[in-house]
Amino acid sequence: MIDTVTKGLEDVKKKAEKSLIHFFTASHSKATSETQKQVVKEMEKEAVQKVHSSSEKYLDSFSSSVQGKWSKAANGTFKNTNNVLRDL
Repeated sequence: MIDTVTKGLEDVKKKAEKSLIHFFTASHSKATSETQKQVVKEMEKEAVQKVHSSSEKYLDSFSSSVQGKWSKAANGTFKNTNNVLRDL
């Protein structure tokens, strides 16, 4: 009978230790993971904004410096690309 009680208490102790480890380790890991995901999303947004603003500046300087039939076609292509970047 004592052996059964001892074994039962050891099982309870083992389960309690696993629960404590899981609770503390998993919550910290999840918080770290969520923080990293947020940082990556912010970096991605900043990169897209930089590319978008750079393409707008390039489009403006291109439009003011070049004239002619081919430049209108190129300007249209740049605008389409800029719209695609805006949708990102």
